[in-house]
Amino acid sequence: MRTARLAATASALLLISPMVKAEAQRKFADIEISIDDPALQKKDTGIRTLYVTLYDAASSMPMPYGALKVDLDKDAKGTFYKGELNSTNVMIMGGGDVPKTLRIKARLDKDGSAGRDEAGDLVGIADQVSLGAKVKVVINRAI
Repeated sequence: MRTARLAATASALLLISPMVKAEAQRKFADIEISIDDPALQKKDTGIRTLYVTLYDAASSMPMPYGALKVDLDKDAKGTFYKGELNSTNVMIMGGGDVPKTLRIKARLDKDGSAGRDEAGDLVGIADQVSLGAKVKVVINRAI
C-alpha cells in the first residue's frame, strides 16, 4: 500500500514537473545595456552594481513587477551587459499577472543598495517593451 502511494506521488510529480519548469523559464525580454556618453562613463568609475527593474508599462503604480541585481567585474563602458530576463533570474515582487508591456529601467547604483534612485546613480529606461522582445537600454542620465 505504501509503495503504491509513493509510486502515485512520484508519477504525479513527473506529470506536473514539465509545467513547473515551463513556468520557471518564462521569458520577459532579451536585454542589452550600454553607457556610451564619455561624461557619464567618467561618473561610473568604481560602480559595481547594476539593477534591472521591470515595471508594468500600463500601470501608473511605482511598485516594480520584478528586479535583477548584477554584480559587475569592472567599470561599465559601451555595451557592458547582455542577457535574458526571465522568471528564473528576476525576483518577482508583487505577484499578479505578467505585464503584457514592460518599462525596463537599468541603474548603475553607486552605493549598491536596492531602493530608490539616489545621487550618484546612473539610469536609463526603455518604455513600451513587448513581453519577450529584444531591447537595448542606454544609460543616459545621472541622478
